[in-house]
Amino acid sequence: MQDLQVLFVSLIFCVSLNIKIERHMNIKTMTVCLVCAGALLVSCGSNREKKAGDTGEMEKPEMIGGDKDEHGCIASAGYTWSEVQKDCIRLWEKGVRLTSVKDERNTLYIVFSPDSSRVELFFSEEDIPNEILDRRSLPSGGYVWNMEDDDTKNVRLENDKWTVSRRGELVYESVADK
Repeated sequence: MQDLQVLFVSLIFCVSLNIKIERHMNIKTMTVCLVCAGALLVSCGSNREKKAGDTGEMEKPEMIGGDKDEHGCIASAGYTWSEVQKDCIRLWEKGVRLTSVKDERNTLYIVFSPDSSRVELFFSEEDIPNEILDRRSLPSGGYVWNMEDDDTKNVRLENDKWTVSRRGELVYESVADK
């Protein structure tokens, strides 16, 4: 395409040199020639895709929302996969937000399965993977969600507040709505 543009510009230049500019020159003809030349130059340079290196492949423009993960969740729209929901969810819509008691910048969202038999923990810290805990009945009544019966990590509703404790120590609690 570039070679065609250079050839066309050279042709226009040569023709313009040979044209005798006189007072009675036909302005209508010259205008039509210039419009056609401009249209040809614009059409030669209208390709929006760029070549990717020497491979000859064309780069595809990145589409907004084109960042689907292996489950089809679009992260740029706030969706993430929930194993217990078996769906793409937005944590702030489906989950309960808890804050670390040691560092309020660290948050945790808990998302329950439709039948509440399992809860999935989504940590804000990137190096901590999601965890899924199973519901167990307490001898005193009520429920606790944990991975093992040894109180490694427990999710409970205590005094209308969701809490997460590890080995008896409170680590996260739900934040009050403001």
